[in-house]
This record gives sequence, C-alpha cells and structure tokens, in this order.
Amino acid sequence: MPEISNLLPECPSTPNCVRKTVFLESDSSQTFDAAKAALEKLGAEEINIHSDQNKIDAVFKIPIFGYRDDVSILIQKQDAKSVLFIRSASREGHWDIFVNGIRVKRIINQTKKHLSN
Repeated sequence: MPEISNLLPECPSTPNCVRKTVFLESDSSQTFDAAKAALEKLGAEEINIHSDQNKIDAVFKIPIFGYRDDVSILIQKQDAKSVLFIRSASREGHWDIFVNGIRVKRIINQTKKHLSN
C-alpha cells in the first residue's frame, strides 16, 4: 500500500483518542455511504454529513456516565478505490478505558461489512 498521511487532526498525548487510516477496495462514494450506515448502526447520537468534503462528524454518548465522544471520518478517493481516515476522541478525561479504540474497530468492521453486502 502507498504511504499516505491521515488528514484528520493528530491525537493529543492522552490515551483517550484513536486515529486510523484504512485502505478499501470500494470507490469513495460507496465507502462514504457504508461509513454513514456504520455510524447509524452503531448508535451515533448525532451524525453531521459534509458531502462536499466527503466528511462525516458524529457524536457518541457513553451510556452510564453520559460523556460524549467525537468521531470524524474523511473519505479520500485513491484511483478506483478509497482511503478512510477515522478519528475518535473523548471530550473529557484522560483515560477512556479503550472505548475509542474499540469504537474505531467496530466502525471499520461495520463499514467493511456494509461494503461486502
């Protein structure tokens, strides 16, 4: 795979943020729709679509404590394929007990599952 920089903001030095880059075999339009469907399926409290930028911003609420986490997804076209940039970060606190890392994996898996259907 070619080397490509994640276009979303860097995570702070605290362990409550995760940022990943994923190469997918689908075109950017399919990937965008699949990522949106994944966020809906996983229960995002709020989803803001920025179609002109191929970007989705979402908010997830942690059920027990009520904390909110911000998720950003950016899709970039790469030939006939796409690159998904994803970032999940807690708004509060220092440690997230791996919540953001687990969420990122679930979003990626759901996106891939949606693309395979």
